[in-house]
Amino acid sequence: MNDIGHSADKARAGEMPLRALSATLHGSHRAYEQARHLTADRFLRIEFAELAEKRAKMAHDLDELLPGGADQKPVPPLSTVHRVFLDLKGNLFRQGRARILREVVRNEAALEDIFDEVLEAELPPTARPLLQRQHRQVRATRDRYAAMLDEDGDPLPAPSGHGIIASFNRLTQPITSNPILSAIVVTAVSALTARLLRSRRY
Repeated sequence: MNDIGHSADKARAGEMPLRALSATLHGSHRAYEQARHLTADRFLRIEFAELAEKRAKMAHDLDELLPGGADQKPVPPLSTVHRVFLDLKGNLFRQGRARILREVVRNEAALEDIFDEVLEAELPPTARPLLQRQHRQVRATRDRYAAMLDEDGDPLPAPSGHGIIASFNRLTQPITSNPILSAIVVTAVSALTARLLRSRRY
């Protein structure tokens, strides 16, 4: 009898981190849904819609492993260090795409840490393969948005003013803001200069 009670207590203890993770995934889904409606950036709107759909599926798949499904009442968070709810409100959307991408990367990294924490707990045998797969999905999402952030970068302010210098700056900004194009232009100018110098000698 004691063994049965001990097994039941152990099973309930293993469910607690799963229910907390479920609540976190549902919260992440709601946050991406909210972000989709808040942003005026068409690219981000599409991205957030896809992320919301994927996060909803992750929550649904996890809920199917829980007796009775997801809890209807709030569940305490797994950790007080991270809060994996996107804070995409207010003036954040007026700070540019790069700032929003950084927030996505930060939150996905926090969610990955929470998965690490859950995977270290005593879990039902059927839960671990699913959580490991979802963990990889979160890491892939974080890496993808981090790569986007590296490519996007912080845009340079648009040159203002009038006259020849300002016009030249506006024309050359797409080149100077791109390191690859800048290197190509420098190489081409160097080669042209060397050719001109050689032609003047003869």
